[in-house]
Amino acid sequence: MEKNFTEQDSLRLINEMINQAKNNVQKGSANSMILWGYVTAIVAITNFILLHTLEIPYYSFHIWWIMILVGVISTVMTRRSDKEATVRTHIDKIVSSAWNGFSISVVIFLIIIFTTVYLTRSWALTWVITPVILTIMGLAQYVTATACRYKLFYYAAGIFWGGALVCLISFYIFPRADIQFILLAICMVLGLAIPGHMLNKKATQNV
Repeated sequence: MEKNFTEQDSLRLINEMINQAKNNVQKGSANSMILWGYVTAIVAITNFILLHTLEIPYYSFHIWWIMILVGVISTVMTRRSDKEATVRTHIDKIVSSAWNGFSISVVIFLIIIFTTVYLTRSWALTWVITPVILTIMGLAQYVTATACRYKLFYYAAGIFWGGALVCLISFYIFPRADIQFILLAICMVLGLAIPGHMLNKKATQNV
């Protein structure tokens, strides 16, 4: 005879899925977050320095090709952590989909921006790159926070959204958009790297 699935059973299952997803996030995402946070911050600051030191400032932007290598390394790390996860829940898939969607959105957005730059021969639209990417990243963090019921990611989402608004404000104070590289570096450290360290610490304590 089939056992009746009560409301309490449903709530218990959901809580178990959330707890398992939290555990998987702690064990699998922290190192990737730290990698993206620090490398992006370093590249952004380096871009800022090169922008003011190179004879041809445009060449400074080529340093961002490094992020392709970071993406490959991060993908390998994520796949390895997925294999090590004892249980993959539906919530894990939601979190993974949120960040996959973020990556796809950023790539499409950059294609649109640079195609427009090429066609119009104007770099005016490039100043929106940083605030838009920070906004999309804040959305991905918010979805992660909601799915896992993790307050830490709510704070991270707030940092990214706040950073996007500060970028907008800074453009009116400093007509050149180079200050956005510094703001991006700060957001990546506060919104990714530090939460990654906190997740690693919490995962160690839960062992």
